[in-house]
Amino acid sequence: MDYQFWKDIHARGGIPAVKSALEDLPGDLPPQEADAATELALKVIEDDIARINARADQAEARARQLAEQAREVNQQLTEHATRAADGTTDGPERPAG
Repeated sequence: MDYQFWKDIHARGGIPAVKSALEDLPGDLPPQEADAATELALKVIEDDIARINARADQAEARARQLAEQAREVNQQLTEHATRAADGTTDGPERPAG
């Protein structure tokens, strides 16, 4: 039972699968081996939590970036609308008609 063993179990069923596999360890397994298996299983779960947290941090950063872009676009639209209402647009004149 190495790290990859626990990672595969976690990939198939998440924390419940790891918990179930730990509960299914043979009762006659030496305590040192049971402890090692538990440590590896916990390491897999910790690594997955760290990966999820990193992705959440990236998503939050992207959301902040998009919110800033939206504020900038909104400001530009507001400025353009104000100029248009005042008749001071910088764009090409439109023919009357």
